Amino acid sequence: MQLTLTSRSRQHARGFILLEAIMAVSILSVIAVSLTVAIDKLGAVAMQSQREMAMMRNLETLLTWNLRDPNIEPRSPVTSPPDAYGVVYESVVEELELYNQDDAVLPEMLRIQIRAVWQEPSGMQEQVVETYRYARLYRNTQ
Repeated sequence: MQLTLTSRSRQHARGFILLEAIMAVSILSVIAVSLTVAIDKLGAVAMQSQREMAMMRNLETLLTWNLRDPNIEPRSPVTSPPDAYGVVYESVVEELELYNQDDAVLPEMLRIQIRAVWQEPSGMQEQVVETYRYARLYRNTQ
């Protein structure tokens, strides 16, 4: 027994092959669009994480630099130009009145504050680090 296909059944077979090809291409395009969106969001999160790490490193560096300055004195705020991520740093050194447990004033105490300010779509953002320091901590006593 031999099966023969009529011309009508051959046309149906070709039509189903075309339909299957169109379905496969449409499914692949939906997958490609989903992957593109996921990769775009992943890139945005990676950039934000990189900016935050760089900002925290810069804040720590500026704070350490001010902490170890032997000639530190109160001064007006110093603002840096924006860095590669658009973050502006402002450092403030001001006198501080601190008391010990006996309510005696601690002399020559300074407050060092470093602020990072940047713009995001949701608005202005800021991160602040600060510490206290005795003004003559690293000075030579000659």
